[in-house]
Amino acid sequence: MKAGHQIDSRLLGLWTLAVCVFVVAPFFAVVAVSLTPLDYISLPHGAISLRWYRELLNRTVFLEAGEHSLLLAVEAAVTALFLGTLAALAIVRYRFALRGTVLFTVSSPLFIPMVMGGLAILMFFSMVGWTYEPFRLYAGHCALTVPYVVRVLTASLTGFDMNQELAARNLGANPVKAFLRVTLPQLGPGLIAGAIFAFIVSFDNVGLSLFLSGANYRTLPVELLAFVEADNDPTSAALSVVMIVLSMAVVLVVERLVGLQRLMRA
Repeated sequence: MKAGHQIDSRLLGLWTLAVCVFVVAPFFAVVAVSLTPLDYISLPHGAISLRWYRELLNRTVFLEAGEHSLLLAVEAAVTALFLGTLAALAIVRYRFALRGTVLFTVSSPLFIPMVMGGLAILMFFSMVGWTYEPFRLYAGHCALTVPYVVRVLTASLTGFDMNQELAARNLGANPVKAFLRVTLPQLGPGLIAGAIFAFIVSFDNVGLSLFLSGANYRTLPVELLAFVEADNDPTSAALSVVMIVLSMAVVLVVERLVGLQRLMRA
């Protein structure tokens, strides 16, 4: 029995290692391509160069698109945090006739293909005559990110002891004050985790943004896709590395400030 358990543990370890290599290996390949001194996509031969990272600073379209993506991701994360908190509170705390419908509607962007979602949003805005591209992207990214916040906060609220808030109200606090002083601070890790999910999902999104962007307003992933289709130099690899490192930096900052293990327990 013990020998069989050891074999299962070794197989699980090998499988975990294989999955990690499968996931991480492409990233190192992209990093290697971004360091090539050659004028075309290839692995570096003999020497490495940072010329393609310097080239990023000379391409204003990438800088503008990066600014758009950062601003959009922050706006979507803040809005998703507000709407997702309200939805999670309603779903966990109250029992009403349309509770299942609300939960299904809020979660629907998770299982609807992004291409279909982007096309539907584009058609809706075209029907009502709203052609302002930043607002289309904002609405689409909010719809995309709210489900992540709801899922995280629903889990946090499910394990929360409501008697603490009731005790605060019995001591004279009104419902709003009891929520702000007792419940909200304990939801901090869940709120941070939801904001991280929302920011990264919005910043890295391509499928939805591809339909909602326009010639005058593009996000960074859409601009990168257009560049890859038209050019064949390693600038695309350098930009991909920068985007991945930025997402990793967000996670590392949260690890420093809060701790990922605490977020996982939220």
